Amino acid sequence: MASRGGTRYIRHVSTSPGSGARPRRILVIANETCAARGVVEEVRYRGGPGAEVMIVAPALARSRLEHWLTSDSERRRADALERLDASVTAFSAAGIPAQGALGDADPLQALDDALRTFDPDEVIISTHPPQRSNWLERQVVAKSRERYELPITHIIVDLKLEAAAAASAAAAGRQAPARTSPEPARRLRVYHASDYDGALAIRESGFRDTGDGGGRAGVWVTDRPPDAGEGEDQVLFVIDVPEAVARGYEEPAEGDRRRFLLPAELLNRHGPPVVEGDWSE
Repeated sequence: MASRGGTRYIRHVSTSPGSGARPRRILVIANETCAARGVVEEVRYRGGPGAEVMIVAPALARSRLEHWLTSDSERRRADALERLDASVTAFSAAGIPAQGALGDADPLQALDDALRTFDPDEVIISTHPPQRSNWLERQVVAKSRERYELPITHIIVDLKLEAAAAASAAAAGRQAPARTSPEPARRLRVYHASDYDGALAIRESGFRDTGDGGGRAGVWVTDRPPDAGEGEDQVLFVIDVPEAVARGYEEPAEGDRRRFLLPAELLNRHGPPVVEGDWSE
């Protein structure tokens, strides 16, 4: 454990893709967010070079009544195929070969079916933010983790923020260069300061979302640690997260520090705390 100016440092290490005999296999299940940049970048990081990727898009009904109307089944399939095409194209543009498959209208059944044929090392479930996510309301992520033993990563994607960022880049005349080969996802090191009791809780149960006073929830982090003396008697958590994902949660800067209100889920999935030395007193 490092220490500076009374601040204890605990490092979170990101889970690195394994180096097995075969390429790492990633199964992605998503609806409207399947072609999002955040999903592509997370798969790049999780899978590593040469990953085999399957994207499953359930043919979802917009209502329970529509689920039972067979006359709408072809339209639902067409919508899901359109999402799949956009997703496979997005992955291909990023240099990540991927295959797509239609899934059952029930995302849990779609996951069951895909696992029988694809045998992934890890599953990524992508959803809208909690206030807009049907899947989170139905506890799809929680039920999946209860049902399967393999790692299941949950990604929250805010499509409005991604679209706004893309529009801003276009207005400024910036254009992402074409990629001819996979590149490692850029990592951003962020810092979260906590008092001693709060650090014990984080070490025991992970980060938890808290309100920001404006109706939103998350965990405040910055891209720079406190200055000497500023973080006296605090425990400082250090976490490496995908920069492309973190940008979607960026808030106005505080002095020369970038600030982010990141979901606790995002922080927790990038490795448990590694304590260098005994700080439990």
